Amino acid sequence: MNFRSYSISILVLFFFSTQLTAQSAQKPREVGLQFSSLDFDGGSGFSAFYKKQLKENVYRRIRLFSGGLSFSSTEETFIFNLNAGIAIGREKRKSLDPKLVFYQGPEFSAGFSVSAIDEDEMRFSIKPAFGWVFGLQHNFNERWAVNLETIPGASISVESFSEGESVFSFNAGFNNLVSLGLVRKF
Repeated sequence: MNFRSYSISILVLFFFSTQLTAQSAQKPREVGLQFSSLDFDGGSGFSAFYKKQLKENVYRRIRLFSGGLSFSSTEETFIFNLNAGIAIGREKRKSLDPKLVFYQGPEFSAGFSVSAIDEDEMRFSIKPAFGWVFGLQHNFNERWAVNLETIPGASISVESFSEGESVFSFNAGFNNLVSLGLVRKF
């Protein structure tokens, strides 16, 4: 074998081995929607999440959530409400049987809300929180799953009103009783 064919063989082998390594190194990920209530009058609490495996049985989770969006208007009054937020955490998983997984871990979140009644009255609040996620996930197959989870925790809320008044509050307990989620794994 001459030097040129040997070099080409090494390059081809190197190219294919790096391609195989890159494909096998991709970590499992999940996306989904969770619902903490189903109220078709606009009061539903829901979230969308993204999870990526960091190492064996450990996932990073990012969750975008909404407590609701509503507005109403009459000839004399306009009312607008928006509640939303973002959360990031880490969950550790333990397999209970071939299809059922228990997961738990810390989650930090920041929520905000805006309320307005006409142009006269406006309220803005920010709510940083810390919670501990507890969940069960049933895997139907390698692509689809459902989960149930709850997040007990504590939060601080700071509300500011258009009149210049502010209110500070502390809450602890369950921020949602139980959420039901639909999961797509890839």
